[in-house]
This record gives sequence, structure tokens and C-alpha cells, in this order.
Amino acid sequence: MNKIRCLNCGTENQEYYNYCYNCAYPLKEHIKNKEITKLLGIALGYEMVNILDKVIEIYERILKEKPHYADVRYRLALVYEVQGQYDKAIKHLQEALNINPDYIQARNKLADIFIILGKYQEALIEYKTLLSTKVKYSFADVYNNIGVIYEKMGNLKQAKSYYTKAISINPRFAKPYYNLGNIMFSKGNYDAAIANYKKAIALKLNIPEVYNNLALALYKQGNIKEAEENFKKSTLLDPLFFDAHYNLALFYIQNNQLEKAQELINKIKGNFPYNYDINYLEKSIEKRYKERSKKEQINNIESNIE
Repeated sequence: MNKIRCLNCGTENQEYYNYCYNCAYPLKEHIKNKEITKLLGIALGYEMVNILDKVIEIYERILKEKPHYADVRYRLALVYEVQGQYDKAIKHLQEALNINPDYIQARNKLADIFIILGKYQEALIEYKTLLSTKVKYSFADVYNNIGVIYEKMGNLKQAKSYYTKAISINPRFAKPYYNLGNIMFSKGNYDAAIANYKKAIALKLNIPEVYNNLALALYKQGNIKEAEENFKKSTLLDPLFFDAHYNLALFYIQNNQLEKAQELINKIKGNFPYNYDINYLEKSIEKRYKERSKKEQINNIESNIE
């Protein structure tokens, strides 16, 4: 009679056994699949309550039995990414791609991690490999991400080209409009920057950066009222987004709204006590107060002479 060796503990069992008599591990293939389905459900439950060590334990257990399960390697990589264990995430993503070279989510995520690590050339290779993948996928996000890489590398011409391509593939994809707006802003083309920022907002890109940058472009155009409104929207959207608070305070100082500026600076100091950029704001407002005081003194002297 044939024996079945348990993959979990190594104990030999009779071939008609369904579970190992020593550790109760499933022995038959159809039971193993049921067990894996059950484990995947448990892992998802742990993931929902953010018990990631348990998630990792379960996925590693599945991979011990089925090392060619590409989807589990992808899921495990996502968990390692959340934990900041990028080397392990990269390893499992590369393994998943060795199993299935057309696994677009795994390749996309691998490229994303390379960007986080500043490995732009490696990211470009993965994204451009994605573009040659023969699967049904628009790749608008890939073109946008390639544009981000070229922008980070200082190649604005290539970045603009890829953002434009992303928009042509999916005109309702908000991110490339925002990114294109940033390039137009850097070139001093504020009309085009404003148009792209507003398009991104219309497509529900609700991030503080888009309102902050729109406000800066509006201010460059002399649209004071709308600039202030968008600085405020940015601060409300994310009270911990320092740039918008800083820019709004600077806006008030430059427009001689010193009481508003002082109130905001006091608030910023409470929220960001260790940010040295606040020193510049305090020196700027102090300078403006002195200028105001001198001007008032001059006006008083002139009025007395009259």
C-alpha cells in the first residue's frame, strides 16, 4: 500500500487518509485547495483589522505548499510594502512575474516601489515592459507614471509627452491633468496651469496639492480673491499640509493683511512647532509691522504740519 508524506510535518500516512494523523494537515489535493481558500479568507479578515503579522504568516504558509501561487506572492508583497519592507516586497513581486510575466498589477506595483526607492531607471524598465504586455488594459496610469519619472529626472519635455498620452487614452483620468499643470506652472504658462488644475479638480482629484498649486498660479495672474479661496480649501482638505498654511500666511503678509497673517502664524506654530520655515514668516511679518508703524508716524507728522 502506498504512503502519503505530510508536507507540513513529514509524517507518512496511509494513501486513503484525507488528513495527517499527526498534525491534521490536509493531504489530498482537493482538500488542500479548500484549505487554501479558507486560509485566504482568514488572511483577508486579519488584513481588514490590520493584523499584518498574521496575514504574512498565512500567506507564507500557503506559499510553502504552493510556491507558484503568483496571486498570493502579489498579496504578500502588498503587505510587506505597507510595513516598509521593500526588499521582501520586491522579491515576491519578481517571483510573481517569473511565474506570470503578464501579471500587470504585480509589474505596476514593482515599478511603484522602485519610484519610492528613487530607482527611476528600474521603474522605467518595468513600466515600459508593461506597455508591451499583450493584455486588455488601457495603460493610461502607466503613461502618467512614466511621466512622473521623467519629471523627477528633470526631462520635462518627455514628461509632458507622457502626461498628454495618458489624457488621450483616458480623458477622465485626473492625475495627468494635475501633473501637466505643474509642468505648465514651472514654464510660467499660468493660464495653461490653471486650466489643467481646474480640470483635475472637476474630475474629483481632491488632494490639497492641487488647490495649493492652483492658488499659486492664480496669484501669479493677480487673481487675489480666488487665490485666497483655494489656499483656504487646501488647508481645510488637509490641516497638516504645511505648504498651504505657509503660502496662505505669506499671501496675507504680502497683501498687508497682517492681523490675519499673525493669527495664522500662531496656529501654524502650534501645529508645526519644529518647522524652521516659520522663522521666515515671523521675520517677514515683523518687517511689515515696522514698515506700517513708520508709515503711520510719517502720516501723523504730515497731518500735524497741515
